[in-house]
Amino acid sequence: MKVIIFGAGKNTVHFLMSCQFLDVMEILFITDNDAGKWGTLIAGYEVVSPEKLKSETYDKILVTTHFEEIKEQLISDYEIPDDKITQAEYLIVPSACNLGSISLNCKQDQGCDIAHLSQDEIVTDNSLEEFFFWGEHRIVNKWWHYFEVYHQYFQKYTGTAVRMLEIGVAKGGSLQMWRQYFGEKAVIVGVDIDSACKQYEEDNVYVRIGSQDDPDFLQKVCEEFGPFDIVLDDGSHAVKHQMDSFQILFPLLNNGGIYLCEDTHTSYWPSFGGKLRGDTFIEFAKKLVDELHYQHIEQEDEALFPEFRNQIKGIHFYDSMVVFEKKKTGWSIWSMRGSQKDAQS
Repeated sequence: MKVIIFGAGKNTVHFLMSCQFLDVMEILFITDNDAGKWGTLIAGYEVVSPEKLKSETYDKILVTTHFEEIKEQLISDYEIPDDKITQAEYLIVPSACNLGSISLNCKQDQGCDIAHLSQDEIVTDNSLEEFFFWGEHRIVNKWWHYFEVYHQYFQKYTGTAVRMLEIGVAKGGSLQMWRQYFGEKAVIVGVDIDSACKQYEEDNVYVRIGSQDDPDFLQKVCEEFGPFDIVLDDGSHAVKHQMDSFQILFPLLNNGGIYLCEDTHTSYWPSFGGKLRGDTFIEFAKKLVDELHYQHIEQEDEALFPEFRNQIKGIHFYDSMVVFEKKKTGWSIWSMRGSQKDAQS
């Protein structure tokens, strides 16, 4: 695939350093509107004037900065078709990607522009994926593999009077998604710090304005609408907020419920309080694995979070997600059954 990169700044440098699919691309050159950058090199690729686009044959232009603005310029000034322009991160190689339960009807080992795939080319596995790609809805931003995990743990609630709390409303698209997925009996509650999110309320969909960092606020939401069967933390993604919200809300979750914290990759991002093996949500969740095994721990070993003992059925780690199944478990029982009459002496 022959590609041209538009943008000669730090985003392009990052793209060239981090992209896992460079081996399927033939990068012809880099272009930029800034004449001061023409003639320079980025990772060995020359930066040239956009005028060169008029005389070059290529498959895609990968835009790394101000996408909508540059796209408009490319269409109006150079008459480039819309389907030849895409954001750099939208060019993938399907066989090398975590797509969850989604599959793509295209060449698996070659570059694929996900921004211009047709309905025939994206094969969905559940109604969440169908809604995300083809439904009429407000903006939803999700990693593709999330839908498989959602469906795995949430499908038992479809068609029921489930009560769900979602931390983080943003543009309101996910509230619509849960309403469609669970059905008319469900009660969906979103919380956000942005008062503009109140506009997304509808039948059995409620929005309360406040911070997940405010224990009193979360308690009041649970008193008004709980107990919840599902809590989904898609809020600030700050590791402290993730840990604090869990410690408030998990004990209030219904027995048999699901607590899902997503975008936990921020546990590795300093800008969100993250650090490898630091004081993060991922490390917090790892320690809760010990409480799941509390009956097998020597008495002299100090328990880390005894308040969660006997409440966790399972903890499941996925890329950027941790799922907790809540269930009063009690003491695990072991026994031996069977006959020895056919055993050899």
